[in-house]
Parts: sequence; structure tokens; C-alpha cells
Amino acid sequence: MKFMSRWFTWVMLFTFLGTLITCPRADAQTKTQQIVLKGARLIDGTGRPAIENSVLVIEGDHVVAAGKSGAVSIPKDATVQDVSGKTIMPALINLHGHLGLTANGADSVPGHYTQENVVKQLNKYLAYGVATVASFGQDEDPIYSVRDAQRAGSLGGARVYTAGHGFLEYTGKTYPNDARYRPQTADEARADVRELATHHPDYIKMWVDDGLGRGTKMQPAVYQAIINEGHKQHIRVFAHEFYLADAKSLLAAGLDGFAHSIRDQPVDDELIKTMKAKGIFLIPTLVRDEVLFAYADNLQWLNDPFFLAGLEPGALAIIRSPENIEKGRKDPDIAKYRAGLEMAKKNLKTLSDAGVKIAFGTDSGIPTRFPGYFEHRELQLMVEAGLTPMQAIVAATGTNAEILGGAKQFGTLQAGRRADFMVLDANPLDDIHNTEKLSAVWQAGKTVPSVSSKTISGN
Repeated sequence: MKFMSRWFTWVMLFTFLGTLITCPRADAQTKTQQIVLKGARLIDGTGRPAIENSVLVIEGDHVVAAGKSGAVSIPKDATVQDVSGKTIMPALINLHGHLGLTANGADSVPGHYTQENVVKQLNKYLAYGVATVASFGQDEDPIYSVRDAQRAGSLGGARVYTAGHGFLEYTGKTYPNDARYRPQTADEARADVRELATHHPDYIKMWVDDGLGRGTKMQPAVYQAIINEGHKQHIRVFAHEFYLADAKSLLAAGLDGFAHSIRDQPVDDELIKTMKAKGIFLIPTLVRDEVLFAYADNLQWLNDPFFLAGLEPGALAIIRSPENIEKGRKDPDIAKYRAGLEMAKKNLKTLSDAGVKIAFGTDSGIPTRFPGYFEHRELQLMVEAGLTPMQAIVAATGTNAEILGGAKQFGTLQAGRRADFMVLDANPLDDIHNTEKLSAVWQAGKTVPSVSSKTISGN
């Protein structure tokens, strides 16, 4: 019996050892298949020159390597896609957008702020190659569950950041279900910021503007309290502004970033020096100013197939209706809108040339400001203002990722960053309009449904 027991023990031991030797290792069984895109022109979002005949290696949701063919080895057993003749660039990051405020992009009927509608709009952004959206202050409470679900990996669409409820002058214009805070005193402002902080917003947004004289501007004591309490809660504060004087006052109060261009007069050396010294960025949002007169003037891009391809049912009828066009033409401020855009362009060029940090955003998501297309139009307007295509692209990718604190996670096509990018049929460095020649959108190492050239040609 002792012999049989020992014999059985030795048999079991050798069987176990044989299993370890002959069976594949668990990590080998679960190793993610690598994907290689080779032959494309690669714009990595850092501002470095484009790489011709590149190799981009993806594993799972991130970039493993990116560089020139011959300098980057193609892993054995990788799935290789030849994309010669195309251009790869990082997906866009919109640092100033809005969500849930309209059902079809054009209507302004209240009651659309639902998780379903927010996710639908995040997917629309993504279909146009916008993989990250910073929502700027008109969100309602469902935004927090959307953001948390995304970060837990259980919800898709463009990556979202949020200011939650923003801060507005208390007698200014509003809309139904407006969830923004309207503090009338510094004490109320501090209390509102503390309440907001319990939701862990990614930043704070406030409006310091009088709507071309039609509203009441937030008082300095109130916005100073918002900035001070925001910083006490370790939250940065960004502001909607229009006037140069307000911009200077906000800088003195400790503001962290401007959400729009300065549009009343040319920027001066004092502003430039302060912005550079403090590292303050500006988001031009040129398309936001253009859309204020675009429908009245029937601008050329209104017939752009890339624009039309992403419209929801009913949107085109609204923006092309005689009522909407006539309303725009009769707007008493339409000449000011046109002048404001031209001043914004001039100031953008001045600030950029001076070395001020230029970000990228559009104010899309407000009714008639269409998510996805507006980001491509903004790139075009930035180039019209005098920036190079590379400068505009870097603002919309690497710079914005840095501002959001994600420079090591996304925004550029470097090792370790998320594989979020667009594949284009033509070179945007030759003509920035070529970002519209969208062949494919990739998010986290996989292709996603897109408003592609093939989709447009099939309409």
C-alpha cells in the first residue's frame, strides 16, 4: 500500500510538471494582437514635422511606437494595414463645447438634457474625429453619471470633461431649465462654488459679459470670489469674456484661461506680457462668431457635403427656413458680429505670434452650432486668421491635451498615448480643408463609425 501511494504521488507530480511545460503561458494566450498602419504621412500633434512613410504600432487601446519606416520595427505576427498615400493625425480635442441642449442640433425646445441625448451627441462628435469634448458650463446633473461611466469604461462616445453648472450674471438672459448658478454677492458665489465642488467638476466656467450691452455683467467682487474659492477647492476657473478691459481685470483676479477671443479692440502688450508670464491660454472660438451671421449671409460652407452629412433630421429645414434667415438679417447687432469676428482673427494672429498659448474650441452644441463639423470649420478659420495648418492642429490636439491634464494619456501619437486618430485621404498641411477628407476614425485602437468620404459620396 505504501508503494502504491508513493507511485501515485510521483505520477501526479510528473503530470503537473508536464502540464506547466507543454501548456501555453496565460499571458501569451491573452496577449493583445498588435496592429500596424504603415506608409502614411504621420502628424503626431507635438508640432514636430510630419513623418513621411511612417509606421504606427498599436496594441490594445494605445500606441506602442510611431516613427519613420525603418526606424520602427514591425512586430512579428502583427496585423499590418498599408495606408500609403493617406495622412494620420490625432483626433481633435474641443476645449469648448456644450451638450444636451438640443435634440437635432438646431431646435431650442427645452427638455433634451438626458443621458441618452448627451451620449448621442458625444458619438456625433466622435464620428467627425473629435475624440474629446470639454463641456463648458451649461450641463445638468446627468453629465456626472455620463462622465463617471465613461471613466469606468462602461460608456462610449467622445471623452467628456465638464464644468457642471456654470456661473452667470443673475439678470442676464436664460433658457428653460437653466441650471447655472446666479450669485448676487461674493458670499453666495463662494457657497455655490463649494456646492459645485462636491460634484468634482473638471474646471469652473463663468460668464463675464453683458451681451453687447443687453445684459448685466458679473461684478468683479463676485468673479473674484469664484476664482478664489475655486482655487481653494483646487479647481481651475475659465471665463467667457468679450472686452479687453474685462480680460485684464480677470487676469489680475487670477483667472486660469479665456474661453473666447477678445473682440472689441486689439490686444496690447500689457495683456500679452501678463498672459505669457502666467501661462494663460485663449480659446479663439472663431466659428462661434461666424455662425451669428452665417445663416443670414448664406455662407458657402452651408452647402458643404461634409456639413450636410452629419445633420440630424429636421435641422436643415430649420436653419434654411425663411423665418430663421430673416431673423438673422434683421438682428440689430449683425454688423457687430462681423466686426467681432474680424477683430478676433487679428487678435489671434497677434497673440500667437507673441507666443501666447493658443487652445482650440468652438462653442458647438448650442442650437444651430453643430457638433463635429464646427471643429473642422474652426481649423479653417484659424488658418484664415494667419496660423499655419500645423499650428492650428497642435492647438486642437497636443496643447488641449496638456490643458486638460492628459498630455501623457492622449492628444498626441506617441508611445503610451491612446490610439485616438483620424485617417485622411489628403494632407491637411497642404490645405487645412483636407481634414474633411475623412477616411476613418479610430478610438482606443479600434475604428468607429464616422462621417467619412464614403458616407458623403453615398448620400
